[in-house]
Amino acid sequence: MWFLAGSERIIVVMTEREMFPPGLISSPADVMVAIWNEDSVGDSIALARVLRDAGLRVDLYPDVDKVGKQFKYASSRGIPFVAVIGDDERERGEVAIKDLRSGEQMNVKRERVASALLTDLEAHQ
Repeated sequence: MWFLAGSERIIVVMTEREMFPPGLISSPADVMVAIWNEDSVGDSIALARVLRDAGLRVDLYPDVDKVGKQFKYASSRGIPFVAVIGDDERERGEVAIKDLRSGEQMNVKRERVASALLTDLEAHQ
């Protein structure tokens, strides 16, 4: 398990430093689930599982880090959406979805997140 966690971190660093050849970079995921803080790790993992079960390609950021850095990482990998469960969203039973293509952000009830993302992805194909 340590190897997997370490290799994910290496990939993050290599991506941030633009060390991969341009032809190798493609969108590996439909959505990246961010990790807000240490307390939200379980919620982020659960959300990633729900989205994968709905048929979405999901990347889970491998570390607790500044949200801006997580957005930058997703953008550099060509991932169109970032899902965030912050403290306010958790309290309201929502997920913040940031569309990195348009810059727009919306809050969606947790039970509707997968369908909202699938609908938006289908509309842009």
